[in-house]
Amino acid sequence: MTGAHGYSEYATHLRELTTAATSGRSGLRHHLLASIDGEASEQLRRLVPLDYRRQVGAFFTPAALKQRVSGILNSDAYSERYLDPACGSGDLLLAASQALPIQGSLKETLEDWTDRLHGWDINSDFVEAARSRLVIAALLRHDHQVQNERFNLNTSKYFANISTKDGLEALKRQKAFVGHIVLNPPFSVVSSTSSQSWTSRPTSAAALFTYLAAHHLTDGSHLTAILPDVLRSGSRYTSWRTQMNSILMRSSLEIYGQFDEHADVDVFLLSAKIVRGHLSESSTAWWDVDSSAKEIFHSVNDFFSVRVGTVVDNRDPLDGPEFPFARARDLPSHGVISTPSRRRRFTRRVFEPPFVLVRRTSRPSTAQQQPRLAGVLINGREPVAVDNHLIVASPRDGRAESCQALLEVLSSPATSEWLNNRIRCRHLTVGAVREIPWSHPN
Repeated sequence: MTGAHGYSEYATHLRELTTAATSGRSGLRHHLLASIDGEASEQLRRLVPLDYRRQVGAFFTPAALKQRVSGILNSDAYSERYLDPACGSGDLLLAASQALPIQGSLKETLEDWTDRLHGWDINSDFVEAARSRLVIAALLRHDHQVQNERFNLNTSKYFANISTKDGLEALKRQKAFVGHIVLNPPFSVVSSTSSQSWTSRPTSAAALFTYLAAHHLTDGSHLTAILPDVLRSGSRYTSWRTQMNSILMRSSLEIYGQFDEHADVDVFLLSAKIVRGHLSESSTAWWDVDSSAKEIFHSVNDFFSVRVGTVVDNRDPLDGPEFPFARARDLPSHGVISTPSRRRRFTRRVFEPPFVLVRRTSRPSTAQQQPRLAGVLINGREPVAVDNHLIVASPRDGRAESCQALLEVLSSPATSEWLNNRIRCRHLTVGAVREIPWSHPN
């Protein structure tokens, strides 16, 4: 783990801060508070290269998300024991500690929390930082008492259940856990050799962590996780959601938004109880459709055939007849064009105008921003080859007027709001476009 070696500097700082605080040194409150509220993430960004953080998915839980998890754990999901199998520097264990009581003295609290809090991480410096931060959290909970005491604690003997391990391997091999797993897993992609029955291709490490964590828990235990939106809404993870439905009874699913200002990925919070063999829900129940949309009986799919463009430009040979070629980078942001000026030879499926093109990349939006979707109507007379970075919507009635109506539906605030609930990952799915409610008057 040489890429994260620089973090040892901060782990050493935390150890020294803990020693100073537990020996009764005054004037440290500001530093203690900072160490459990955002500073660990700042130091990660300062000391560990971005490329490495992306490679292993090392993005610590931001303060706002930590507080959301703490709120869940302080509700009906309270447990006696907590495990974070990808604990990093301990943010979610800190959230769990807020749900735990304190005892009559700092020493007694540390002994109690040591039995209750468990965590694994592959990086030893992260583990050391997590242990120190939990000592500091306990000290701050005893604030009034320790300000009037002088004592020396051997803090190294606490939190032995937080250790350096590969969380995925530990979930597979160690005995089942009774309690509550809290999880902000890596969002990186792992190879197909590590994937499960929901896919034979490389898959999200977050999907694998969550699946194994659920199976590691005993019936009646709880799971609370911060997960990338692609698991909730992506078509690739339909089978994963079905698998999870067979073991989880969800108590809440909250669409959160962007992870933080430094990690441009939208996430959701899942809280669930392990109930094996309960009545499974549909995999589509993982997204929340606004109640007003449920009153609309038609969708885009009723009026348009929707599919992905068929040209993989950097792979498909330049053979066969020559056609106008539509690429996302060549199109206007919205509006109408007759025929794309770029041309290319192609032997497979082309599309007869009129049709509407929609870019496959789409950022979640707010009411103050531009519409989330905007289409481009192609209304020329020649068949067009379309790049696979575009979604093609061909009217079932073959009319350009229907395409104009679709442009209005796509750019409407109602569609942006619906999409923001349905799918917040950047890569739009064909399924989501097909499901867009059709609210245009016929």
